[in-house]
Amino acid sequence: MIKKQIILPTLLLVTILIGGMTGCSSSKSPDVSQGGDSGTKVSDTSTTSPASNSPERAQKREEIRKQIEAVLTPDQVKELSTKLQKGEKMRKAVLSLNLTSEQKTKIQDIFKTAYPHRKGKSDNS
Repeated sequence: MIKKQIILPTLLLVTILIGGMTGCSSSKSPDVSQGGDSGTKVSDTSTTSPASNSPERAQKREEIRKQIEAVLTPDQVKELSTKLQKGEKMRKAVLSLNLTSEQKTKIQDIFKTAYPHRKGKSDNS
């Protein structure tokens, strides 16, 4: 006969493990990345709508990319294009370039104007 002292803790542990695995395996949260991004996404937003990859949004990203490229040197533009084609996010790719302090300021202003809801999140460099 198995003792009560072994069964109860074992049953509790199994219940916790199963509950934990179930909770982690299926998330319907809107802020979970689903992959398949085009690599030109400028930022991750906490509010995702069904039209998050709409033509309007793609056009906005393209306009931002053009504004940023206007600030960069031709070599930096080539490097940025290469990084974006490899799937790197726009913000990360831009900030990884060897930018002058003037370029950093102008690009941060572009991001702040385009995405005012991301207040303070672009000050990581």
